[in-house]
Amino acid sequence: MRACVVGAGPGGIVSAKVLLENGFDVTVLDKFQQVGGTWSAGGCYDGLANQASRRLFEFADLPNRLHFAGAVDTQRYLENYAETFGVLDRVRPGTEVVSIRPVEGPGRPGASGWWIESRPTGEGTADVRRERYDYVVVASGAHHHARLPELPGRAAFHGTVLHSNEVRAGTFAGRRVVVVGGGKSALDLVTRAAGEATSATLVQRKVNWMVPERLLFGLVGYKWILFTRFGEALLPRYHDPACVRPVDRIDDRVKRALWWVITRDMLFSAGFYRLPKQLRPDRALPFHLAHAGVMPRGYVRAVRRGLIAPKVGALEAYTDQGLRLATGEEVAADVIVFATGHHKVFPFLDPGVTVHDSAGRLRLHRGIVPPGADRLGFIGFRQVFNNIMGVELSAHWLTRHFRATLRTTPSEQEMEEAIDARLAWQERVLPGSGGYDFGPYDIHCADELLHDMGLPSRRVGNLLAEYLLPAGVAHRYAGLTRSDSTGRQVY
Repeated sequence: MRACVVGAGPGGIVSAKVLLENGFDVTVLDKFQQVGGTWSAGGCYDGLANQASRRLFEFADLPNRLHFAGAVDTQRYLENYAETFGVLDRVRPGTEVVSIRPVEGPGRPGASGWWIESRPTGEGTADVRRERYDYVVVASGAHHHARLPELPGRAAFHGTVLHSNEVRAGTFAGRRVVVVGGGKSALDLVTRAAGEATSATLVQRKVNWMVPERLLFGLVGYKWILFTRFGEALLPRYHDPACVRPVDRIDDRVKRALWWVITRDMLFSAGFYRLPKQLRPDRALPFHLAHAGVMPRGYVRAVRRGLIAPKVGALEAYTDQGLRLATGEEVAADVIVFATGHHKVFPFLDPGVTVHDSAGRLRLHRGIVPPGADRLGFIGFRQVFNNIMGVELSAHWLTRHFRATLRTTPSEQEMEEAIDARLAWQERVLPGSGGYDFGPYDIHCADELLHDMGLPSRRVGNLLAEYLLPAGVAHRYAGLTRSDSTGRQVY
C-alpha cells in the first residue's frame, strides 16, 4: 500500500508515522528543506513563537517539556519526532507538488489510486516527476496561502506591502509600520514593531478575545481551565449527540453566570482592563473564543506606554502615504503588514474533487475526508486549540478509514448530511469558522473520533482526573497503534 503525504509539518509527520506503523509504504513531499511546515525556516514570520504551555505542544509518544517555545526549538522537537519514528528518511524535501489527480478507473475518483506530479521547489521550468500512489494524505497546512484585502489605490502607495508570512529580520527597523489585523499574529508583530520601528500602528476591525497565559487573577495556567472536560462543558452543546455527556447538559442559566465570571477574569488576567474601553472585546465570552490566541507578552504594556497606536475601524483605501480608514482618518506608513489570515485552498488538487462549498467553506466529513472521493484525506483542517493533539487523532482516524476498520462506514449521502448539520452548528456557535475551526472543542472532537474508531473516550480511571485535570492533551492518547500478533488494537 503506497501512500503519499503532502507536507512535512506537524500533521504530515504524524500522519506518516501512523501510516508506517500500520504497514503503509510512505513517501512525504515537502516544499521546504526542513520538516516543520510553519515552524521551519521561512515557514512563517521571523520571530514566530509557540503559544502552548508545557506538555501541550507534543505528540502522544514523545514528551515535550518546552514552555511557550520559539520557532527554532519547536522545529527541533518536530524534527526529533520525525527522526525517532522513521519518518525523516521518508521525506523528500525541497519538493513542490504540482498536481494531484485520480487514476482513471471504475468507481469514484481515487478508487484506483492517485497520480502525483512534483518538481523541485521554485524551479518552474524543471521536469515534472509523475508517480502513482494508492492513498494520498494532504497535510499542506492552513497557513500558507495569504489572504489580503482588496483595497483601491494600491498603485498610489510606494511603500512596502507584506503579508505577515513575509516578515523577516530587519523588516521594521527604522520605519513607520502599520499592522492590519486583530488576531495573535497581528498583536505579535505590532508588539515587535513597537521595539524596532520609528512608529507602530495597529488597525483592527474589531477587538478579539485574547487568552492570558494564566487565569484566575494570574494564578492558574490556562490549560487547567480551558483544556478540561468541565471547562468545555460550559460551551454551547456540541453538535454530535454521541459526544454529549451529562456534564455538558448544565443549565444555560448556570453557564451564563459562570461565563460572566470567566469573562471578567479574562479581562483582568489578559490585561484588557488596563486598556481603554474601545480596546476591549465588545461581546461577552464564549463569543468568538474560537478565534482567540494567547495574549503576547508586552502588548498591553506597549499600548499603555504609547509605543503602539491602536485604531479600531475598517479600512477604506491606500493613500500615497499609507492607509485611509472608513472614518476618514489617514495613517502614515513605510511598511504595511496584513496579518489577515489565509485561504484554505489546494491549488494542486484536481478540480473534479470537491472540497469546498459555494461559500468557500471546507466540506470534509469529520473535517478529514471528502465524501465524493476515495483513498484521499486531509490532515490539519479540523482545527482545535491544541492542534497537535487534533492532527494526531485525525491521523489515527484516517488510517483506520483507509484500512476500512472504523466502527461504522457512512454512505456518501450520510456524510453529506453530517457535514450539513455540522456546518449549521458551526455557523451558529463558531461564526466565521469556514467549516475548518472547531476552536475550544478539543475534547469533544477527540471523543467523536474515538467513538468512530470504537475506542473508549474515557482515558483515565479517576473521575476527578477525568473531568477536572487537562484532558485536551496528547499524552492521554498514547499507544493507539500498539497491536498484538493478530493486528488487533490493544489498550
